[in-house]
Amino acid sequence: MKQNESAPARSWSIDWTNTLFLLGYHLLLLILLPIYLVQSSPSASLLWWTLGLAAASLLAITMGYHRLYAHKTFTTHPAVEAILVFFGTYATEGSIFSWSHDHRIHHKHVDTKLDPYSAPDGFWHSHMLWMLKKRPEINPRVIHDLVKRPALQFQHDKYGYLMVAANAIGIGFLWAVTGDLFGAFVIGTLLRMFVVHHCTWFINSLAHMWGAQPYSTEHTAVNNFILSFLTFGEGYHNYHHTFAGDYRNGVRWYQFDPPKYFIWALSKIGLASNLKTVNKITIKRNLVAADRHLMVERVQALSIHIDRDAWIARIEEAAASLTENLNGLKTASDRYQKLKKQKDEEVVILRARIKEVKANVAFEMAEWKKMCHLILETSEHKLARQLA
Repeated sequence: MKQNESAPARSWSIDWTNTLFLLGYHLLLLILLPIYLVQSSPSASLLWWTLGLAAASLLAITMGYHRLYAHKTFTTHPAVEAILVFFGTYATEGSIFSWSHDHRIHHKHVDTKLDPYSAPDGFWHSHMLWMLKKRPEINPRVIHDLVKRPALQFQHDKYGYLMVAANAIGIGFLWAVTGDLFGAFVIGTLLRMFVVHHCTWFINSLAHMWGAQPYSTEHTAVNNFILSFLTFGEGYHNYHHTFAGDYRNGVRWYQFDPPKYFIWALSKIGLASNLKTVNKITIKRNLVAADRHLMVERVQALSIHIDRDAWIARIEEAAASLTENLNGLKTASDRYQKLKKQKDEEVVILRARIKEVKANVAFEMAEWKKMCHLILETSEHKLARQLA
């Protein structure tokens, strides 16, 4: 597919529908929130229910719009899909078609002029200004798998009506449980929408600007554990852009990533399947490549007098050896998985080979970490003595 067919150049004329809606509700919140707080204080019930509905909205975007539809990292039961579609619509971030279309183009053309919310164009552009400008029509080929589904087509065609209806249901529900209609509108709708929107938009802006790049430096996406709390698990964005086909963003068990926990839990009770993950060896190879890039950059930037060429050669040699062993381990492991049920001589040889390569990888990885610590985490003054 030609580049200009999948992602035509952006039009910079104003999208008045989006502009009036987004700026309008921000202005309305700015006016009505002080009036509400002067007249009364929100009840604990209203605040807790609003928090719950905000969490459900964020989960529907991160787990549904993002990981289920845009990236197809798992499949789930129709009942779960219906809940995700409802709360995704309630979140007022557009239809699944438009959201997934823009996001797939973002990944394909990240950080270029074809990226709808390219971070190099500045914080405010990637955060929200891109939505105030007219964008190209949806190209069905970009979301060819989604356009085949009548329910999603209906959500796209009737999105405006469905979004209003979902939020009306939300207001009615909050009014019923709290008895506060004004609060249900100001706190439960306008403020909830403001929080959900900006937390989601942080993924496009701050998650490409503020943090570390442990898996890849080939794009601006970063990992930031603080953002993972604000964005409901999307803060490990460097990992996501490097391995977009993984249902997890926080690949470590302790990394805050609510969609990961929900998807995993649903799989254990038969409501989710085909959970896609990235092989651990592949992840390690990317970590080595990213570390190599950072160490070479550090050595080249040092103001101290050292034999830069010799140290860069040492880094390259260590990276090449470790990568070669990781490749060998993956090849042997893949072969073993295919043959392990057989009890022949090749399986025995493969077991021995895997054990040997694992030992080599463990040793070289330990040495690699020492080198990373020395070059990347030691002050230049101390490094001068170490590298001289």
